[in-house]
Amino acid sequence: MITLTKVLESIITFIYLGNKPTSPTSSLKNIRTIDALIYRISRRTANFETLLFKFFLFVNKKRYISNFNPIVIGGCPRSGTTLARALIGVHPKIVSLQLECNILPMIRDMNFLKNVFEFSSEEINELNNTYKDPICFAENVLKLYVQKEGTQFVAVKNPFHIVIVDELFHYFPNMKFIHVIRDGRDTACSLRTFPKRKIVNGKIVPNIVRSPFDWCIRRWVSCINRGRKGGMKSDRYIEVKYEDLVNNTAITMEKIYEFLGVEMTVTDELLNFYKHEKEDKHLQQTMGVKKPIYEKSIGRWKKDMNESEKEMFKHMAGKMLIDLGYETDLDW
Repeated sequence: MITLTKVLESIITFIYLGNKPTSPTSSLKNIRTIDALIYRISRRTANFETLLFKFFLFVNKKRYISNFNPIVIGGCPRSGTTLARALIGVHPKIVSLQLECNILPMIRDMNFLKNVFEFSSEEINELNNTYKDPICFAENVLKLYVQKEGTQFVAVKNPFHIVIVDELFHYFPNMKFIHVIRDGRDTACSLRTFPKRKIVNGKIVPNIVRSPFDWCIRRWVSCINRGRKGGMKSDRYIEVKYEDLVNNTAITMEKIYEFLGVEMTVTDELLNFYKHEKEDKHLQQTMGVKKPIYEKSIGRWKKDMNESEKEMFKHMAGKMLIDLGYETDLDW
């Protein structure tokens, strides 16, 4: 179903781009029908991903409700979830998985358990033989990891978590969920060209990517909507802006630590978070947090977006930008 959705989305996007008038003003009048059709099809992509997740649970005959309290981080891709994870992991009572890990399906991967959690073959066999339910299995993997690391909490980060917030709260009602939000204009610009590099035969090489800009906007809108719909009804959900993590690191982390129920760590340790990151061969998941916090990615849309793209964003996501407090109106 995902494949069909993406095919239909690509066809409609091609029609849209091929028929877009040169004038931004006239384009708003002519693209509304096509734009609405794009929304009808591709805004459901997250729903299809969630259906696959639910199917995974159904096949595995889920029955278990966990009383474990993991820290779960999610958000639209390219919104700063990696930075949030790295900063949270500085705290001595919290161990954070450096690589992305979906708290349920991906956590059962044997190679992941061996190479990332660094479990022994005996420990992995014991987990597999003892815990058949996927939720119970995930719970005990994380409990064992916390025990081995000598911490009180574990933080698990994956942007995809944002589209399964409802399900996660159902199976892990005691979890704390951190939704990282970034200015949608910067997010869309970053999504359009991500990833810029990849590893081939152990070497870093350029990766030419140019995703349709309207798809990037819809991805941001869909993720924000899913996260808020599933999380805001719980007091164990918090929204954190990427810009606050960058510009007001100590104050923002104090707010996050209070939410997590741990005392504030020293500011110097937070600002030197990148020194705690281990070297890893998985380039894209670690390269952004190997150096001090920098501000150059904030406001990148001002140089990356042309006037037509600005009008497109205002039409498709301008209201959400205002609702989140990034603008007061559409005059930008």
